[in-house]
Amino acid sequence: MTKKRGAYIIGSILILIIGFYSIPVKKKSFSEYYQGDNGIQELLSNFRERPLQSLRYQNKAWHYVSLGKGKKTLLFLHGMGGAYDIWFQQINELKTDFKIISLTLPTVHSLEEAANGIIQVLNEEDIKKVCFIGTSMGGYIGQYFLDKHPDRLEKIVLGNTFPPNGFFIKQNGGMRKIVPFLPEWLVMDNFRKNASTNVIPSSENSKLVEAYLLEQYSGLMSKRQFIGRFDIVLEHFEMNNNSNVRYIPKLIIESDNDPLITKELRQLLKENFKEAEVFTFSEKGHFPYLNQPKNYTRVLFDFLSD
Repeated sequence: MTKKRGAYIIGSILILIIGFYSIPVKKKSFSEYYQGDNGIQELLSNFRERPLQSLRYQNKAWHYVSLGKGKKTLLFLHGMGGAYDIWFQQINELKTDFKIISLTLPTVHSLEEAANGIIQVLNEEDIKKVCFIGTSMGGYIGQYFLDKHPDRLEKIVLGNTFPPNGFFIKQNGGMRKIVPFLPEWLVMDNFRKNASTNVIPSSENSKLVEAYLLEQYSGLMSKRQFIGRFDIVLEHFEMNNNSNVRYIPKLIIESDNDPLITKELRQLLKENFKEAEVFTFSEKGHFPYLNQPKNYTRVLFDFLSD
């Protein structure tokens, strides 16, 4: 092989590699995905028009919505594939009875970073104590917050979430090492397919769940954000289980067919918090607050207003 031919082959390979990594993420909006009730689409659209508050902390921009009125403040925190607006149905119903903060987690890589940022948001809003409502990853961050900052909590809701465990790192530790080297479009394409195959069918094939998740993986969430959230889910911490934590009222919300939280992890969470109230949705999947909003909001209201 001549040097010229070898250089040509190498150059061609490099062009192919660059082209492979340069493929853009498939961008598609909620309205393009959604095939359901127009009233729901309008409600979400109106919610997204609300101005967001912004706070810079340790070179990260924390964006959140602050609204509502009431003596108690609710803090909503989404899961791995969500943002501040995933709670739009609950917030719309609860805003007349509670002050509400709902935030989007920026690109942070640890439970400590997440908790410290939340503290900064609370301080910025001059809020001493909150009722923390977290789902999935948000519920896991909530457990860390409960352990480290019980003085800032009035109540806590742990929705469709998991306790500290070694299962996720065994199952997904290898993937975490690979993801940084994959093109962003491939990562998001994989998660759109996983949502369509596993998550959406278990959520009653909800058109809202489908459109919201697919939009997140179609340009709203970046690969950097995803990796940061992945790190948080895989991180393990030891809970102190002191008396201050034990006496904070807790509600565990779960689904008996949750494809992302195994029966064993759901049971371990309840064993860790034997004092917690438990509400179980039947056959509603990982996102009952999206596909069963009225029932979910009622469960929240009954617990939070008690």
